[in-house]
Amino acid sequence: MREFLRHPSDIPVDVKILRESELRLAQLKDVGAGGVCCRVARPIREGSQVEFAVPSLCSGFTGRGVVVWCEPASENFQVGIQFLSRRDRFQARLVEQLSQIEHFRREMELSEGRFMDGEQAAKEWIARHAEEFDRQFPLG
Repeated sequence: MREFLRHPSDIPVDVKILRESELRLAQLKDVGAGGVCCRVARPIREGSQVEFAVPSLCSGFTGRGVVVWCEPASENFQVGIQFLSRRDRFQARLVEQLSQIEHFRREMELSEGRFMDGEQAAKEWIARHAEEFDRQFPLG
């Protein structure tokens, strides 16, 4: 068994800097207990408060955070966003779980030719990975 779940890095994220009207399109790199890391085309200043959403997985989810670091990474920038509240952390955990399940569903379709709907994929993913996921993304 792997020690860490791989995060599917093909999940698009919308990042909006709260004091600006511009929306930045990003790719979710990883999610942790304290925040998220995204890839963006242009840097975002440290200390900027942002709102982020993952419309492809969960249309009702928006979270807020503050940019704690931004570093160049090959052809783009990586931005670390710290959650502002426990609610944001909990919702991001759910989005991460949805991301893992959707990635699993597509992986099974490509590697094994098995077509599953979202509910079937969720049940199988939970049976295989829920314990490992809970260790990596604790609620507390």
